[in-house]
Amino acid sequence: MQTIEQFLTSDWYQNVIAELVQLKPQLKFVEHASYEAPILMDSFREWKYVLEGVDSPAPTEEECVQWTMGQIDEDKASIMSYVIARLTFSEELDDDPDGEFAAGEELEAGDRSEVVEVLGFTRSVVAHTVIEYDMVKNHPKQLTAFFKRTHIPGAAKFASQIKKLYEQERRL
Repeated sequence: MQTIEQFLTSDWYQNVIAELVQLKPQLKFVEHASYEAPILMDSFREWKYVLEGVDSPAPTEEECVQWTMGQIDEDKASIMSYVIARLTFSEELDDDPDGEFAAGEELEAGDRSEVVEVLGFTRSVVAHTVIEYDMVKNHPKQLTAFFKRTHIPGAAKFASQIKKLYEQERRL
């Protein structure tokens, strides 16, 4: 597999998704969409930037695919456990689709978004979580920087929550 798109639609990756659903049947995934590969590639670029700096060449899609497959092959049980814990954590988050507003700038009650239906996770979330797993396991001091680079609101607080989640998973 040479591209992220090929990877995300491969039998190998679909089997990983199927294993996750076997481990946690209530997990829901949406159908694969064309926007997933570019977003995942952006996460790989930010991951490499945080770890190696601005002078580092951007990874190729093939390198990203091989790295992800290697990570899962080497540490599959721990990664699968972490992915399930992470997705469960995401399901339990109080999500505010309107974002964060400064005091006095909040939206009026009638202007606030309303969640009509929860569709599930994109299939690329597993690969995204493998990147996060590497960061929290091997580079925890750089996790906040990674979340900032990938535009996670409240990156420092979120990194702290993810570190706690990882520690809880390690103790199981």
